[in-house]
Amino acid sequence: MADSSHHSPYSLDVANIVWGEDGSPRAGIYGDIYFSQESGIDESRHVFLSHNQLAERWQALDPNTAGQFTIVETGFGTGLNFLLTWQLWQTLAPASWRLHYVSVEKHPLRPQDLQRAHALWPELNSLASILQYNYPPLLSGQHRRMLNSAQVCLDLLFGDALDCLPALLDSPNSANPSSQSPSLGSVATVDAWFLDGFSPASNPEMWHDTLFSCMSALSKVGASFATFTSAGFVKRGLRAQGFHVEKVTGYGRKREMLRGTFTGEVALDAPLPLSVAVPWHRPSVQTPIKHVVIVGAGLAGCSTAAALVKRGLQVTVIDRDIPASGASGNPQGVLYTKLSPTPGELNVFTLHSFLFSLPYYRERLSAGSIQGELCGVLQLANSEKDAAQFDQLQETFKEQNWLQFKQGSELQEISGIPISGRGYYYPEAGWLSPPSICSADLDHPDIHLVSHCEAISLVDDAETWHIKDNSGNIIASGDAIIIANSNDAKQFPQTKHLPLKPIRGQLSYIEPSALNFEPKCVICHDGYLAPAINGSLCIGASFNLRDSNIDLQDRDHDWNLAQLETLSPALLNHPVTITGGRASLRCSSADYLPLVGAAPIVDDFKTSYAALGKDARHHINIPASNYRNVYVNVGHGSRGLTSTPLCAELLASYLCDEIRPLPRHLCESLSPARFLIRRLIRNQPLD
Repeated sequence: MADSSHHSPYSLDVANIVWGEDGSPRAGIYGDIYFSQESGIDESRHVFLSHNQLAERWQALDPNTAGQFTIVETGFGTGLNFLLTWQLWQTLAPASWRLHYVSVEKHPLRPQDLQRAHALWPELNSLASILQYNYPPLLSGQHRRMLNSAQVCLDLLFGDALDCLPALLDSPNSANPSSQSPSLGSVATVDAWFLDGFSPASNPEMWHDTLFSCMSALSKVGASFATFTSAGFVKRGLRAQGFHVEKVTGYGRKREMLRGTFTGEVALDAPLPLSVAVPWHRPSVQTPIKHVVIVGAGLAGCSTAAALVKRGLQVTVIDRDIPASGASGNPQGVLYTKLSPTPGELNVFTLHSFLFSLPYYRERLSAGSIQGELCGVLQLANSEKDAAQFDQLQETFKEQNWLQFKQGSELQEISGIPISGRGYYYPEAGWLSPPSICSADLDHPDIHLVSHCEAISLVDDAETWHIKDNSGNIIASGDAIIIANSNDAKQFPQTKHLPLKPIRGQLSYIEPSALNFEPKCVICHDGYLAPAINGSLCIGASFNLRDSNIDLQDRDHDWNLAQLETLSPALLNHPVTITGGRASLRCSSADYLPLVGAAPIVDDFKTSYAALGKDARHHINIPASNYRNVYVNVGHGSRGLTSTPLCAELLASYLCDEIRPLPRHLCESLSPARFLIRRLIRNQPLD
């Protein structure tokens, strides 16, 4: 039996592996094998690689263009299909192309079982080691991993395929293009399908009309599929959804299997996915994008620039000062998250963005391209609320290697500071230099930086966007605009309605000799304390909603020192001299989630979705009305280091017509239009 504990929205039924005498794994819950006992490698190559004609298709890719080939798999299992696909991709695909591999797994293997299975295939050892190193925590949700310097993008969706695949869609009717305008459908981006998983006899729940309708919604015309099964109802379900299906010779003892291609001719009575949504969060169909102009060179803007150039786009970044001159200019930032046992959108997003950011920064630190130290982060849980949640969180996140629960003397042992109580320890986290990250992100020949130049207006001539300065001169032009200039986004008519709020924060700098104890890791309390950088300690940061002055203030220095006194009365070596500091304005939203997505046209939303004021669940199949190719990436607050990498991936997926790195409900929660929808539902004015 699989582990059936369901204490939180993060929990999973992990695979319970039964190992045979020959060393092959079998799924205890299904009583079925993961791969052929004769030769799992040969079977996978025969069924999935050969019958999707991957070798021939990849050899035909144009090496002079940048592109992406997308594969979706049902049943990641041991990762054998992925490893073989990756191996073939490295051999045949042009370097300018990118492999996007999306795989759903309801019962993921534990890391030790994954490693044991991989030991059976010595020829895949090097790739298997990379996969093991980047294997996501066993938590439900969508986990993105960038491999081979982002040439391979792996999305692992831990959960039921009948939940995960519909969550990639944008409209309940998107699987049936004959019934609606194409603009309402999801992005047709999939080139090939691996229908794996256990057999229909062992796992009938997965082989459902919802699977086939999602395949139809996500497939390009001409997309291929292959599956080891030849069951009649699978064949009929695929044909109803517009797939040409043929039986061919199977592998080994399996006489027949199915393969085919998507024709786009979906039957009028074909079932739709089990999905209900109003497609207001999705950018509507826009003109092609080759050159993007980003306003703002902080973490949000720079990370987005880096994500876009990896897709072959040209990028211009404009900043009124220099990169990382605002809140992203602090010498140290903390890579961390705040845990909660409740399943709110904020909690789910912050956790998943944190888990994405850990390997994202780890690779860059190893390469020496950014500055920082993954020395661990200890977050104290000494408030009454935190103490009450500690035991619950410990149960929720037990057996997670990215998180440890510490208390008593363990806190001093980890931190080097005389503290006690309880705390959450993130051994793979630490501190990073935001300016170094911005610099590394912009270090690319396809990124052009325009500094010391303020963008005042955005002008659309129906073909190209022009950014003008205060004299009316054109600073830059492009096919798309991304507004990533923090609180200043409100200066543009297209984004003036966004509910942004500035939050003042001030750091204080002190000499390391001002402390009686040397911190061994980052300690987060009401403020934070990190190991020294460049011979100085950064402490802080203050939090003030009612002050937008960025001059240094003695009262904030006093507050920062007071937090250290509260943290540990024996910590400070008095008298303490403040050697400097830095104040800036964070940019936060009304619900503390970032705003990432298309810039909505307020008046059009008011008209299109007015019916939500009478019925919040009213289904309105009207595509979002947004400014043409204008996007937003702001509101990261004090967690920009953690949230911006994943949000950059989300924006890139919108601009480049890719499968998103987040399920639809989280995309809705990040959409800049969410506040308009909420106000419409509550019958509140939008002005």
